[in-house]
Amino acid sequence: VHGVPFDKYCDEHKLTVRERLALMLPVCRAIQHAHQKGIIHRDLKHSNVLVSQIDGGPVPKVIDFGLAKSRDIGRAGDETVVTSAGQVVGTLQYMSPEQAEGHHVDTRTDIYALGVMLYKLVTGITPVSLSSLSRQSFVRIVEVIKSVDAPRPSERIDSSTKSVDSISALRSTKPDKLRQCLKGDLDWVVMTAIAKDLDRRYE
Repeated sequence: VHGVPFDKYCDEHKLTVRERLALMLPVCRAIQHAHQKGIIHRDLKHSNVLVSQIDGGPVPKVIDFGLAKSRDIGRAGDETVVTSAGQVVGTLQYMSPEQAEGHHVDTRTDIYALGVMLYKLVTGITPVSLSSLSRQSFVRIVEVIKSVDAPRPSERIDSSTKSVDSISALRSTKPDKLRQCLKGDLDWVVMTAIAKDLDRRYE
């Protein structure tokens, strides 16, 4: 599959928040289709969604189902849900708490990763940054993923290490307008998708 990583494409074309959300919809539909077929991706991230131009418009495609597992445990048994007991697979800054702990996963694990992707699309950074993870032991990383709540996207804009002006410019807007755009529904949707508690997360 040819294309540009999802976040890179959005930044290169300076897509607005609305345009980024529109491009995210077919990604969500693709994951819903996989879930309906009983497949959990387990490694959703921007580099595993490539965007190419088809008939003059951007088309995202989800790739790399190398870590995907069947969720049909009724027929196949629990061993199909994780590679082996306690084994952690995936990409840390996109990983849900249950996945980081090596527990059984379900569709809500992919929802968490979609929420992380959306968080980065609108703020320019993942809820848990790679730079902060790289300085920690694995045990501490798992603890951070499990228990440290990220600020809402509208709040992250103010506390980001990147320039608020450059983040806003990549979204073809001004800082005040970006904050206002993220407050309310977008804050709510993103934070529900990345809720630590499985029961609070979208299914």
